[in-house]
Amino acid sequence: MFLSICFALLLLIVIVPCKSDYSVYYCSNGRPAFSIFNVSTFTFSAQCSIPGRSCYGKKGKCSKEYLCCPRTLKMSSKLQLYDRATNIKFIRIGIDYKNAHRLYELNLLSNNSIMYDSYQRWFFFEKTLRDLFEMPNARFWYAIINCMQNNGIAYVFVPLNATSITANISAIIILTRQKNSFDNLYICHMATRKEYRRQGLGTHLLQQSIYRALNEQQNGIKYISLHVNTLNTIALEFYEKCGWRCYEYLPKYLDPEPHHTTNHVYALKLNLDNVKNVTGLCRDPDAIDIKQSDNEKSIENCNRIPTQLEK
Repeated sequence: MFLSICFALLLLIVIVPCKSDYSVYYCSNGRPAFSIFNVSTFTFSAQCSIPGRSCYGKKGKCSKEYLCCPRTLKMSSKLQLYDRATNIKFIRIGIDYKNAHRLYELNLLSNNSIMYDSYQRWFFFEKTLRDLFEMPNARFWYAIINCMQNNGIAYVFVPLNATSITANISAIIILTRQKNSFDNLYICHMATRKEYRRQGLGTHLLQQSIYRALNEQQNGIKYISLHVNTLNTIALEFYEKCGWRCYEYLPKYLDPEPHHTTNHVYALKLNLDNVKNVTGLCRDPDAIDIKQSDNEKSIENCNRIPTQLEK
């Protein structure tokens, strides 16, 4: 009897802190404690361990709550940085933008598991998009996983004065190779933090994506496509000035969620054959050669006259 009571108390000490609600577990550095995310059921379970020991092969030490806390990924001059918590490698690209922001390509490393993945990775993307879109209650989980697990590509800008790379993303673009369209790279999300908008970060991310697509032309890539909310006129005009043209109107395409101003979208695409000068894109009207037929299709299919750069 005495042993049974002791065993029950021991279970309470160890198990009580390990609840299934992932939003509860924040470490002192602001990052959530390690957890396992089940892709098939969209459920979470915290990883618990004995204090002081490594957690499931992670090098981070466990906190007093018996949860493993990931370390802060600090800015560095290294060409590659590895975030153990998310299993993402940050690969530095080119020189720093205006001596203020550093561009990284995100390499999502495999954890050799089909059914499970560390939710730290998906939490990082969702929190980043929530912050940049200023939508604290939006849920990006399904869209992120669907995009990134389908040959996803991501580029981010990080301020040079950032104390934490994962917590201070200034701009992001996420692309994927769509399964049903082998000649197309699709932009799932692109966003810039409010205080860094109108500084050219979004344009630079688009240019980087076009370079990537041009390098994959030998693999059959011909277009870069995306969907834009029909009421998001700022985004529509921006993409059109950069060479995208609307080819289809899709009513009720988006799920009816509160953060969507409308669930109607325009489908836009950029023909890579039209690109003449990537570095001049979005700024120089001669950087892209838009065919008159593309403008006519935009008017016919989307009832929209494309916005163009003035010569």
